Amino acid sequence: MTFLRALFWFAIAAVLMFGAVWLAERPGLVTMEWQGWRLDTSVGILLGGVLLLILLAVAAWLLYRWIVGTPGALLEGWGESRRRRGYRALTQGLAAVAAGDAADAQKNARKAEQLLSEPSLTLLLSAQAAQLNGDREGARRAFNAMLEDEQMAFLGLRGLIAQSLTDGNQAQALDYAQRAFKLRPQTPWVVHSLFDMQAQIGRWKDAQETLETGLRTKVVTSDKGRTLKALLLVERSRVAERENYEVDALALAREAFSLAPERIAVALRLAELQIKSGQAKRAMKTLERTWALAPHPDLASLYLKASGETDPLKRVGVIRKLVDHKPEDAESHIALAQAALDASLWGEARRHLELAGGEHPTARICRLMADVEERSGGDPAKLHEWLARAAEAPADRTWRCSACGAHHETWRSVCESCGAFGTLHWHAPGTFGHILPPEVQPQPALQGPLPS
Repeated sequence: MTFLRALFWFAIAAVLMFGAVWLAERPGLVTMEWQGWRLDTSVGILLGGVLLLILLAVAAWLLYRWIVGTPGALLEGWGESRRRRGYRALTQGLAAVAAGDAADAQKNARKAEQLLSEPSLTLLLSAQAAQLNGDREGARRAFNAMLEDEQMAFLGLRGLIAQSLTDGNQAQALDYAQRAFKLRPQTPWVVHSLFDMQAQIGRWKDAQETLETGLRTKVVTSDKGRTLKALLLVERSRVAERENYEVDALALAREAFSLAPERIAVALRLAELQIKSGQAKRAMKTLERTWALAPHPDLASLYLKASGETDPLKRVGVIRKLVDHKPEDAESHIALAQAALDASLWGEARRHLELAGGEHPTARICRLMADVEERSGGDPAKLHEWLARAAEAPADRTWRCSACGAHHETWRSVCESCGAFGTLHWHAPGTFGHILPPEVQPQPALQGPLPS
């Protein structure tokens, strides 16, 4: 590049030299008359004079521009320096927030506010500094001020949502979340937060609409969306039943089952409504399909109810028909053992309990073995032995929240402990359920593990 530039200037110099030689060889004569004045000169001198006048005119123009522009340049330079100092204060303030230094953060926030003419740039720092210093009202004022700026409104709403939840004002948090959702419905944390809030207060239809938006924008995976939609339909079915819309309740439960037949709560809901509407055989088919996917004691109990059988011996055959869909599962052996126990088939009950428990039977199996010994009139020593083993045996599977670990006697869509939706799994303590392990911290329903 330097060589080309040198070559360019060399060419220009050569042209000028050639022109000077050419003019020297052809001096010519120029005569000018004006207002009684006469000027006789050569062509070369005339061209040199014209060039000099042009250079003087350019110099005068540059001098004029410098004189006129100097005050503005000085002001601009001062303003630029002010902005640099303002941005420096803003940066230092954010670093102080990250370091947890409340005093330094507030000092730099005030300095940035004075130096920068764009208040929106300093509002976030002011809010964070106020939060760090425990000034909740100051933080709230800063977040509310952000709402006036189109670029900062979304960030302000996020801060207000967090503050409202901390204050326990769920209604206000929901209002802010809805406003944030209107601004940016494709933002993951907005969809997650709004969905959780709507589910926690039982606004199932609104939560379903939010979920469907999350599915359209790819914020929620199709598999997780399918499961959560099924659980929402279960809750909507219950509401419809309470309001005496039995047909709608059954239709919603049927739709939920078509989405997630492997979910115990979904199958139980549909089977209950089918029994109530006189469709006992369909209820049994529903329960059989789910047993093949996820056996559970409640499925067996409802299956016996749907069968209408009261004779203890015949009920053993009814249960055998159910468990044949997954015969090797421990729950299948326990269900058969319970039915055999009720029918006084002691040997059959023992056999299935031994198959279910293996070398390390759970507390539930130990208690059932003790029940067999007691009701069969067996050795009292064995009875006490099984009761003692039950006290030290591994815990049984139960409904546990995968977000907070809370134990629940029965399934529910929203955990009473942490408020997470769809996080109750049927599993033993220390295990992670059927799909995904729980997170260390409670997660929103749309991000957490799939419910069982």
